[in-house]
Amino acid sequence: MGGLRDVGLARARGFRRGWGARAVFAAICVQVCAQALLPGDMVLGGMFPGGMFPGGMFPGGMFLGRLFPQAWAAEPSSSGAGTILDGVRPPGSGGAWPEIRVQVVARVSAVVSAPMAGRLAEFPLRDGDRFELGQVLARFVCAEQEGALARAKGVLEEKRQILSTNTRLRDLGTGSNLEYRVAAAQMEVATAEMQIAAAVVANCTVKAPFSGRIGGIATLAHQFVGPGTPLMELIDDRTLDLELIVPSRWLAWLTQGSPFEVTVDETGKTYAAKLIRLSGKVDAVSQSIKAYGALTGAAPELLSGMSGHATFSPP
Repeated sequence: MGGLRDVGLARARGFRRGWGARAVFAAICVQVCAQALLPGDMVLGGMFPGGMFPGGMFPGGMFLGRLFPQAWAAEPSSSGAGTILDGVRPPGSGGAWPEIRVQVVARVSAVVSAPMAGRLAEFPLRDGDRFELGQVLARFVCAEQEGALARAKGVLEEKRQILSTNTRLRDLGTGSNLEYRVAAAQMEVATAEMQIAAAVVANCTVKAPFSGRIGGIATLAHQFVGPGTPLMELIDDRTLDLELIVPSRWLAWLTQGSPFEVTVDETGKTYAAKLIRLSGKVDAVSQSIKAYGALTGAAPELLSGMSGHATFSPP
């Protein structure tokens, strides 16, 4: 019996020690999470009076500072040192604003898709080639569609002759008004059918809607494609814009025309730019807003898709 009692006491002591360790670990976790979310002294002086964990068990906030250096550094400091919140402080705090990622985009771009089903007879351009407004980008094999157009033109000419004859007979007083009206209606039907056939044949040729450069090829010549199949991407690289996301608090001073500098990673050069417009909506979750800029000078070496960082200065 004595042996069983000793075993039971040992298990009880181990159980108490285990729960005691769990309680300490839970307290540390609460302290760490609160320190990362709330200003320092409010948590240390409220939940743990006297700063038990930072000053006692973990002197100098060693534990919190190593796990969450950004949150530890964001505490209010009497020395006036900068914190991670400097990026959204109002002007007048001194120094330049933080760098914001920016992407170079084409102001005008389009993905050209197949307007009809068929086999590509011509697909002359390749990725990176330049093209001009109205240039042929692709041509389909359209023997059947061209034959239908020729037939529609013949039927239209036939109805035109019938209408002309009935018009003369009516003017001479020997023709029927009913025959004249029927001939006129048939003439309108033939005209509509000819227009439909002409529109189908027009889809056999894909022409450039603007001047620019090929940004990507999605198919090849002599392939059969269905309607709506992407063929190529067109980019007008003569006019490039800049897209960036800035803190919504900057709206207190950021306006259309605000200057900034852009350093592009691919070229390593810095370019002068200005803000041309702001998005009409602020993202409530991230408290940010999308902004658009434009270069103030020529930069022919830039391509759509390049990226870098933008640097703003206090007004």
